[in-house]
Amino acid sequence: MDPMLAIAHKLKTAESVLLFPHINMDGDALGSSIALCLALRQLGKNCSILIEDDIPEYLAFLNKGYCIRNAEQIPDMSVAVDCGDVSRIDRRKEIFYSAAATACIDHHLLHADFAQDCLVDSAAAATGMLVFQLLEEMGIQFTQEIADALYVAIMTDTGSFRYSNADRRTHLIIARLYEYGLDHVPLCNAIYDNVPLTQVKLEAKAMDNMEIFANGRACIAHSTLEMIEAAGATPDQTENIIDRLRSIRDVEIAIFLKEKPDGNYKASFRAKSYADVGTLAYRLGGGGHRKAAGCTVAAPLEEAMRILMNAAEEELNR
Repeated sequence: MDPMLAIAHKLKTAESVLLFPHINMDGDALGSSIALCLALRQLGKNCSILIEDDIPEYLAFLNKGYCIRNAEQIPDMSVAVDCGDVSRIDRRKEIFYSAAATACIDHHLLHADFAQDCLVDSAAAATGMLVFQLLEEMGIQFTQEIADALYVAIMTDTGSFRYSNADRRTHLIIARLYEYGLDHVPLCNAIYDNVPLTQVKLEAKAMDNMEIFANGRACIAHSTLEMIEAAGATPDQTENIIDRLRSIRDVEIAIFLKEKPDGNYKASFRAKSYADVGTLAYRLGGGGHRKAAGCTVAAPLEEAMRILMNAAEEELNR
């Protein structure tokens, strides 16, 4: 059976459903999960979103009691949202697999099936687009809140529709969301024009340590735990730095490193036009998309930077 039809059928027959966005959730993971949660509650299902880490501050306005930290019962069905592989829900996988039915909805290029039914479309700009199609298949009555959640999912994963993954299909779905009451202005204000001063200070510190390399075609910057604390910021307030790096003239590959509590570094990659950072990240044990990807580097800062800079130069010279 077609994966979308199979998932739609199982969701309709399940009484309880748990949704699993990936760890370090972004707008697509959370927005898609909330839209699906709202739709399933509309059908009378007992549905919540099980998370294992804090919701980023810039997305907190979306959560109106949908997210939980602990599952009170084993669900009839578990659905992973925007997850390329099971490691993205590692601390919740026992609960995920306890359900009689499991599914995954995802758009990552390098996807490893880990559920009974996997709806995967790497050509989709965001998982939110797949959730939109699934809800249409299920005959859901779209509300403004569902439309708003899907807009956040799609907008954030396309860089406000600036990235090359935003295509005709993307904009047609957005047009449909307006028919269901979408009001994009307060959503954009909440995400992009509500930046705390601590975040501005942290971004300034990170930009101050930026290095340009590969004859101006790449750049790299970082934030350490000490920098985050000194700015009075939180780790999620680094999210916009990678896009600022990508915006620099002539830069094709941008890299941002964020120190994790274990001393390792989370690396984010962005490409502007021709480079494939998805493949670059995969070679380093990570994954993602051609123009946006990431990985974790288990090394001190200077060594991590050397590894990533060499990998970026290799990709640019391919």
